[in-house]
Amino acid sequence: MYDEYEPAPEAYEESRMKRLIRRMGLGAFSISVLVHLVFIALAIFYFVKWVEPPQEKVDFLPGGGGGGGKGGEVAHKIQQQKRMMTSPTASRRISSTSTNAAFTIPDSSNELMDPGLPMDMGMAEAGEGGGSGGGRGTGTGTGIGSGTGPGKGVGAGGLGIGALIPTIMKGRCTDTERLSMLREAGGSPAVEEGVKKSLAWLKGKQNTDGSWGNSNKVAMTGLTLLCYLGHCENTQSKEYGDTVNRGITYLVDVSMKNDGKLATGFDGNGWVYEHAIGTYALSEALTFSRGLQYPIPNLEESVKKAATLIVAGQTEKGGWDYHYKSESDRNDLSVAGWQMQALKAAKASGVKIDDLDKAVRKAVAWLGDDAHVGDGKFAYTGKDARVGMTAVGTLCLQQWEKAGSTPARNGVKLIMEGLELRTKPNARVKEAEFAPLYTMKYDGPNCDLYAWYYAVQVMRNAGGKEWEAMNKAILEDIVTAQNSDGSFRPENSKIPRNDNLVHVRGTEAAGNSRDIYLQCLNTLMLEVYYRFLPATSAGQNQRRGSGMDALDDLR
Repeated sequence: MYDEYEPAPEAYEESRMKRLIRRMGLGAFSISVLVHLVFIALAIFYFVKWVEPPQEKVDFLPGGGGGGGKGGEVAHKIQQQKRMMTSPTASRRISSTSTNAAFTIPDSSNELMDPGLPMDMGMAEAGEGGGSGGGRGTGTGTGIGSGTGPGKGVGAGGLGIGALIPTIMKGRCTDTERLSMLREAGGSPAVEEGVKKSLAWLKGKQNTDGSWGNSNKVAMTGLTLLCYLGHCENTQSKEYGDTVNRGITYLVDVSMKNDGKLATGFDGNGWVYEHAIGTYALSEALTFSRGLQYPIPNLEESVKKAATLIVAGQTEKGGWDYHYKSESDRNDLSVAGWQMQALKAAKASGVKIDDLDKAVRKAVAWLGDDAHVGDGKFAYTGKDARVGMTAVGTLCLQQWEKAGSTPARNGVKLIMEGLELRTKPNARVKEAEFAPLYTMKYDGPNCDLYAWYYAVQVMRNAGGKEWEAMNKAILEDIVTAQNSDGSFRPENSKIPRNDNLVHVRGTEAAGNSRDIYLQCLNTLMLEVYYRFLPATSAGQNQRRGSGMDALDDLR
């Protein structure tokens, strides 16, 4: 009646994984390959994540374990610089803001650089301790302060962000260094605050083409750039990078249009001043450009051409005259002062300049044998001694390793007599006719910012009681001459000027660029605390072991 019952075969439930594999047509071999690829990917991830690859050399990066920095500031600054160097903004090419710029933007090269002047010897932050660690570890430093960073093996302290900036300029490049040098030199935070307010004011005065001023724009732009660079505000600065870029570009554009000559016009006598000041500024800009490994197109060529013109334009006696007339018998110390500062900066930049050392030897001999007329007094031209030239001649001798010479020492004494009259108006001084210029009274009849620009550097280099007296004058008169908006009030605004002592009408000589001129002179005087490291009164550099012997006297 019923068919014989047979149980139905048990249903086989296929797993999702197998169904997926069957649909994809994968076999055992394919699965094996996939598994191995997964393991390989995990191994690569582990290697990249945890095994430190060899680091590309970055010249401002600390060596070894990055030890020996001052607290965490160095590491922070280094990383900040690295980020800026790799950011689209920082890596953009410099381009002229002028609609008729004379130059394009080819890649820069090092062909013009003097290989005998290595820039990697200047330490912005030095550590006495060592750094250690490698592989997955970190390095530590136990020198001055402390710092950490990845490293393999042992490091002997680190170089900070100014590693390729000459030692003599290192004090300007961190807040810590600036404030430290201010304290050591008897300054006050008001000095640094004054500099910052001034730089902010100058930023608002920049012209649309990148220049400053309404006349003598090359000179005004050069002086302004020196103010920014004196505070380590360079092309990579967060707040002023674009401002500095545009100023440098303006000067390079002028150079390219005029085959290396730097001036807004070439008819009058004043263009030799403009050219020298422009050369000074571009040379410092090149030093920073090299130090930050951020080449600026045509900058090297501009510095080389500008400095070469200065050397070629020297007179037979060793001075300089208007229009760079090398055959002239006239030697003008006011002109020579800017030329010698420009050549010092050009030498520090590392650019190879033919016969530069020879030109300097001739200039130094001329200063000591002819321009100095005795008792610290220097002639403007011929044997016509002018009080303002005392500071000019003395600084030039100090710059070129002649601080211990009799003319330089006597120049310091004459300036010191003026500072003594500041506190003791009836004091008996040897040079009673000349000394009053150096009382450093901003609201007095003898205020001469041009001469004082040189004098404050002279006394900073001299040190000791001479610098103490000058420091007191700066704090009492230069700092207090600044307005709340950061500008400086004109000198002689409260009492008539003594034209018998003040050189060429003071800052009035700058015409409708007077506001920029007096602003820059005052700012550079405030930066004297840290802009360059001072030498001893004997002219012997305190860091001869640094390997920067030829550069460390840059002041």
